[in-house]
Amino acid sequence: MKHATLFSTSLALTAFFLVSAFVRADESAQALTSRLDAIESKYAPDLRLDLFETTLDAKKQTARVATTSKEACDAIRQVAADFPGWKIDAALYPEENLELNGKWRALVNFSSIQLQKKPDHASEWGTQSVMGTPVRILKKEGGWVLIQNDDGYLGYATSGSVAAKTEEEFEAWRRAKKVVWLENYGFIYAEPSLDAPTISDLTPICTLVWKDEKVENGFYRVETPDGRLGWIPQKGAMEYDEWLDSRELTADALIATARRFLGSPYVWGGATSKGMDCSGLVSLTFRINGFNILRDVSQIRREGIDVDVSQGYKNFQPGDLLIFGQKRSNGTYSWRHVAIYEEDGRFVHSATSVHESSLDPDSPIYDAYNARELIKVVRMIGAPYTEHFHPLQGRSSSTQN
Repeated sequence: MKHATLFSTSLALTAFFLVSAFVRADESAQALTSRLDAIESKYAPDLRLDLFETTLDAKKQTARVATTSKEACDAIRQVAADFPGWKIDAALYPEENLELNGKWRALVNFSSIQLQKKPDHASEWGTQSVMGTPVRILKKEGGWVLIQNDDGYLGYATSGSVAAKTEEEFEAWRRAKKVVWLENYGFIYAEPSLDAPTISDLTPICTLVWKDEKVENGFYRVETPDGRLGWIPQKGAMEYDEWLDSRELTADALIATARRFLGSPYVWGGATSKGMDCSGLVSLTFRINGFNILRDVSQIRREGIDVDVSQGYKNFQPGDLLIFGQKRSNGTYSWRHVAIYEEDGRFVHSATSVHESSLDPDSPIYDAYNARELIKVVRMIGAPYTEHFHPLQGRSSSTQN
């Protein structure tokens, strides 16, 4: 009986210590999770623009974070000192993603590709990118790659949508003379003739290497990012550096560009001449004028110079961005729509299609719904440059200052 009692006591003590260990591990995991959440909130608050993926195993006391934020990486490495029993790793993507073998630079292969929320063809579109746009591959997932577009936006694309490059290959592309397609639609032809077979279609700002700087019969000889050779009409294109030098952000230029797409269909997540949503129209309009701007309405509203809306459109200037939405009961806002202001209350936007509407109740194109929900106006013309609002990059090194 005495031995049975000692055995039972031993089992109870063992169970107590095991439970205590599990409780401590769980508390430690919760504390670490809380710290990592705080780092994410501070350094990667918008997961449309930054990767922050955490894998945590409380039982093994291991944690690994993959992120595109160097500041987040540094903070995680400092946190590790406060959890001595844990193995905590932080990897800066894409540079420290070893599965990419150094080929994390890439160029978009086609006239337009979708960046989707998940690696699934049925997944929602986040945005689009066009041929020759430099992107970063963050990771591979099956037949998909998670890429970061040159405007910072993240999304999944099929592996064949982009041409992966080493640093040396990417530098060679950057140094090469390039041409940019400017018209709403176009084609790359197999021969320097409009009667020749096509090898690809084109949308605005598709950028191609000017192969051997050759011109024949009014066509540029070009090479796509994945190595296809062809010809594009000179009248629809321009040397890239020359085009970049010609860009100036003016109200007339923004409005004229937006009006080029009148009648184009509304496409959720679209940002090309093939179809666009409201913020896709804005981002495409700015890109054609040589400027990068954030992609979504809720992001755009954080940029630029705030314009007084208390007196209707009296203080608005052509080229201003009108932002529509609703104020929630808790004081926050739902940002749902954006448009480009023209003048006299008129604006151009993409809703069902790209068209003009008005804030003026006496106008035949008065838009009562949007006029009622105009909550913010920002002015990008003359606004200071930021991380996401700035002139496009990509000049060849031979012409850079």
